[in-house]
Amino acid sequence: MKRKIILFGAGAYGRQAFDNLKAKHEIVCFVDNNPSLWGMTLFDVPIISAEQISKYRKDEADIVISTLACHQVGTQLKEMGITDYFVMLDGHIYRNESNTAESRVCTRCIMNNASDEWILFDENGHCNYCNMAYGYIGKIYFPNDEGKKKLEQLLSEVKESGKGKKYDCIMGISGGLDSSYLAYLGYQWGLRVLAVHIDDGFDTEISKSNLNKLVSATGFDYEVIKPDAVQFNDLTLAYMKAGVPNIAIPQDNVLFAFLYKKMKEYDIKYFLSGGNFALECILQRGNTYHAFDVTNIIDIHNKFGKESIDKLELLSNKQREDDQKKLGIESPRPLNYIDYNREKAFKELKEFCGFEYYGRKHLENILTAFIQLYWFPKKFGVDKRTSHLSSMIVSGQMTRVEALRKMEEPIYDKEMMERYIERIKKSLKITDDEFDEIMSAPVHQHEEYAVDNYF
Repeated sequence: MKRKIILFGAGAYGRQAFDNLKAKHEIVCFVDNNPSLWGMTLFDVPIISAEQISKYRKDEADIVISTLACHQVGTQLKEMGITDYFVMLDGHIYRNESNTAESRVCTRCIMNNASDEWILFDENGHCNYCNMAYGYIGKIYFPNDEGKKKLEQLLSEVKESGKGKKYDCIMGISGGLDSSYLAYLGYQWGLRVLAVHIDDGFDTEISKSNLNKLVSATGFDYEVIKPDAVQFNDLTLAYMKAGVPNIAIPQDNVLFAFLYKKMKEYDIKYFLSGGNFALECILQRGNTYHAFDVTNIIDIHNKFGKESIDKLELLSNKQREDDQKKLGIESPRPLNYIDYNREKAFKELKEFCGFEYYGRKHLENILTAFIQLYWFPKKFGVDKRTSHLSSMIVSGQMTRVEALRKMEEPIYDKEMMERYIERIKKSLKITDDEFDEIMSAPVHQHEEYAVDNYF
């Protein structure tokens, strides 16, 4: 027997989307706030006003709203005393649980609602994150023969673009696994790579050693950018004082500004990214912001910074888009075309250049480790490990039981974090009291400050 549903928002559904839903469900009616549509039909289904919902719910039909109108319609339904509705995302229907205090963990991965207002659970207990991730396999992730063909085609195009030039492509390497393994593969593939690294003063000793070993073994040309320490640290401190989630934006923006500068200098078309599906297919929504909103960067610095930042080269949304069009820049992710396995990658890197394991994801940099393991959990109540481990569940590198056991471990080594915090306080020139004040201050989102309306 098909599930009966009432769809909110007639304009949100085209013929194909409607037919896909109709194959699984009995669509009782559409609800729309446009009075001119009331009494009409769409795909032979009546369109009604919100006030008529009770009439059509007599046969236990479920109300389903699109995520595009989730907040607005959810508020409207709440005002009508209706909280038992469902949300549709990517063809999956999830129960609205925004008003529940019940703790829930996905039955397939380990994403949970402890600090995530965006998470949704379907009738099987599966969350929207892993439903979406599994749906992407075969669309953006190809750990199979199809991936081999796509990789061969990509490498052919990269090498063709580099003919008559000094380099085929550029890579940013952090000293972490993803970028290091991609650099190693680039060497195996015979690419002429310009490797770039940002030395923000927070690299761990293991990371420095790994970078030196990798560059020496590959023989790649290697350029390091060292942003002005006083100005960079002042901007980073401004972000912490602003109380926003992504305090790594100064680091990311300065790196990409340098990358794009070098791509223009050497006429490089391809930036090969270490971003990947296997270890990053799940990322909790919310508490983030992109790195190229210079308007946001400047406003935060104007409000909380003390030094000038005129020596920092920043990359705006507009400049980035202009450069992409002018140079035809492409940023493919080759790791999505292979069976990218974390343990296998570490083993191959160790055999290749003596690469050392540095701990969990993102721990190759003191500031990044602080952000992932301390800033997010303490300030925003977000444990990033759930995303990282859930990604490994989806890519078949870890079982759910193993991931849950990992979550029982301390989120960080206490002595290590104490050292890292002392290092950060020293670099940013703040006292213990100032640090404590920052950590206890109210949180804010990036959008609470001036934003770039370029897009």
